[in-house]
Amino acid sequence: MNKIKIGIIAVAVLGLGFLFYGSVFGEVSKDLQTPSAVYWNYNFFASTTGQTNYATTTTATSTDITPYWTTDGRKDNGYIVISGAEKVTFFFSRGGAVSANTGTSTFKVQVSDDATNWYDYGNLNSATSTTPAALSTYSIEAATSTVPLSMDLTNDSFYAVRCIVVETIDGEHTCKASVEF
Repeated sequence: MNKIKIGIIAVAVLGLGFLFYGSVFGEVSKDLQTPSAVYWNYNFFASTTGQTNYATTTTATSTDITPYWTTDGRKDNGYIVISGAEKVTFFFSRGGAVSANTGTSTFKVQVSDDATNWYDYGNLNSATSTTPAALSTYSIEAATSTVPLSMDLTNDSFYAVRCIVVETIDGEHTCKASVEF
């Protein structure tokens, strides 16, 4: 009789083990399916009414736009979701096509786990530098130039990123991101 009870308990324990295998204990606040083998380009500093303006001529935060729906049915809130991304590269640009080009554009990236609370990101890396160093900001002074900097996602995972530019004196500033999933 004891062997039968032990057998029933063993089967019950194994059944519960299979039931809870891979389960998450705690509260899952966001469960997203991430794309695979996908590559996105995103332009920050869009206009507040549509995809017509991807540059700013003032100090700006990309999420300070009025959100709108793009022509392909996506809501643009001024940030890009990078959840599940393998690589993220930013392209910071400064030009003088519309106004003078004597000042400085200082770019900064912020990350978020919920697209509400934002935190400065300090691990941007240049693939073109001979002595790579983690950067929290990047400045382009009195030049028409585009500089690519990448996020090091080796040990980090974020929900979303946004771009901030601080203008000194004048210029046009653009911020783009390319994301590989």
